[in-house]
Amino acid sequence: MFQNKWARKQRPVLIGAAAPVTGRLFPLREVNDVNFSHGYLGDGVAIEPASDCVVAPFDGIISHIAEAKHALLLKHASGLQLLIHIGIDTVDLRGEGFDMLVNVNDRVRLGQPLVQFDLTLIRKAGFSTCAIFIVIGGGQLVASIECNYRDVYIGEPDAFRIMLKQIT
Repeated sequence: MFQNKWARKQRPVLIGAAAPVTGRLFPLREVNDVNFSHGYLGDGVAIEPASDCVVAPFDGIISHIAEAKHALLLKHASGLQLLIHIGIDTVDLRGEGFDMLVNVNDRVRLGQPLVQFDLTLIRKAGFSTCAIFIVIGGGQLVASIECNYRDVYIGEPDAFRIMLKQIT
């Protein structure tokens, strides 16, 4: 009934993520790689891409780019870090077929192109083109990830939403 007026209360933060690539959005548990499907790296979603460019799903800062250009980290203002990983085992391509359009420490805006990739080259090399989006350290920060699994179109608002845990 009574609240301590000095108690620090914050509402949960909901981060809307636009579709970073056109394709079929599906649960991470269906990805054909145990590290992703079992959530060892964190919670997230996957998209089977129908286009060859990934854009920023929200405003942020590029905090890391893999040497093989198949993955990067995008840091949100809340502190959340989203791993953007294109393909399964595509690290073995050593950057071939990937064109990184940003650099570490770049500030990026929602919808800004981040990386282009060659779907045909990846498939011909025998790799999955599945694009994976994972909140790093998610269990400590994320309460839930909400989405309706369906076909999504690049830039589509709120393709998935990340609910951060409430701080009290």
